[in-house]
Amino acid sequence: MAETMRAALDDGTGQYIVQDVPMPDMYEGSAMIRIRQTGICGSDLHMTTSRTEAQEMASGHEIAGEILELPKGETNLKVGDRVAIEMIGAGRACLSCHFCRYGQWKHCMNLAPDTGGGFAQYMTRKPAGLFKIPDGMDWIDGGLVEPMAVSVHGLRYGRMQPDDVVGVVGSATIGLSSIAAAKAFGARTVIASARHPHQAEAAKKMGADIVVGSEEGAFEAACLDATDGLGADFVVESVGGHQSESFGQAIRATRNQGTMLYLGGMKIPMKVDLFEPLLREIRMQSVICYGVIDGRHDYEVAIDLLASGDIPYRDIVTHQVELENIQDGFDAAWDKTSGSIKVHVNI
Repeated sequence: MAETMRAALDDGTGQYIVQDVPMPDMYEGSAMIRIRQTGICGSDLHMTTSRTEAQEMASGHEIAGEILELPKGETNLKVGDRVAIEMIGAGRACLSCHFCRYGQWKHCMNLAPDTGGGFAQYMTRKPAGLFKIPDGMDWIDGGLVEPMAVSVHGLRYGRMQPDDVVGVVGSATIGLSSIAAAKAFGARTVIASARHPHQAEAAKKMGADIVVGSEEGAFEAACLDATDGLGADFVVESVGGHQSESFGQAIRATRNQGTMLYLGGMKIPMKVDLFEPLLREIRMQSVICYGVIDGRHDYEVAIDLLASGDIPYRDIVTHQVELENIQDGFDAAWDKTSGSIKVHVNI
């Protein structure tokens, strides 16, 4: 195997330079994966605005690839298997600490070193983070397992119930996977907000029953109107980023004693009135990434949903670029007037 590979690294100004870098280190218990497709996440975009130094290793975490090498004694996987890669938790977890014993690998207390992510040709991770994708799923589907698993984890961890009225603030990648997963899990009605017309169309395609714009008060009014003034049983805040208005929208749209799922992740300090959710006994549940719930990993559930063919989630991939042209992909992902929702990088 070659000593170097091609990888895209942010030069510290938000510009990705594709260059030759050393192959990732193999460590005890790790597998080598040839990356085939990686999605550009909203968090990848936001990190370019806060990064001030050049990257030393590739980022990118929405990854599908092919196993090239496995550690001795591995029996559940074989060389050549096509896999979706859970690189954040299970792929680095010690598998023996308090959190690992309960399948909550994201919170592992002894994570293996990070050897780089999906904006490169190769990566190394432990087999526990490699989830086989069936023959009916291609690399596009494989690269969508991670964002689907994020929403699957949120809905399962937050204990969304069949027949719930579910609200989703935002119709970008995670909002759309939340809509699709909520319908698959039996939501009676899904109400979504969307900032751009192409996102609204995608929300309808994912199964949203009611879609409104992002105008002030529109989402809350829709949730109240659909429930005779009660409010939604379960509301997902999927926007996050460098704003906090969506957090308040989600609280106001939730019924008394309902659940507000904080999934988006604000990257700025928030000034929030917590007295309203206190008085209304709203359950505010923060959630991130994925893990094992009721005996199944969220990646397994996400793969089942995507493999079923019942969810047109692959349609959110509006743009594909080659690794050598990754900056074009980031530019498209930033520019919503381009019609972009999800941009995938072919590796």
